[in-house]
Amino acid sequence: MRELSLVIFELLAISLGIDRLHYRKFFEDGNSIMRCNYYPPCNNSGLTLGTGPHSDPTSLTILHQDQVGGLEVFINNKWYAVRPRQDAFVINIGDTFM
Repeated sequence: MRELSLVIFELLAISLGIDRLHYRKFFEDGNSIMRCNYYPPCNNSGLTLGTGPHSDPTSLTILHQDQVGGLEVFINNKWYAVRPRQDAFVINIGDTFM
C-alpha cells in the first residue's frame, strides 16, 4: 500500500504540472492510519450500521470494497452508488487536497 500511495502521489503531482516527486518528501516516511470496517449484510435497512455522510480528513484513501457495497459519492448535489469491484481499489483524494 505504501508503494501504491507514493505512485498515486506522483501521478497527482504530474497532473497538477509540478515535479513528480514533490509530494514524496511529505509521505515517504510511511506513516499512515489503517482502519478496517466490516459491515455484514443486513436484510432490514432500518438496522444497518455504517458511516454517515462525510469527507475523508486525510490526504489519500485506498479502499477495497466488499460485495455488500454501500459506498456513495456526492456529485452535483446528488449521491451516487459506487459499484463494488473485487479487482479494483477505490482511490479518494482527501481533504488535504481540497
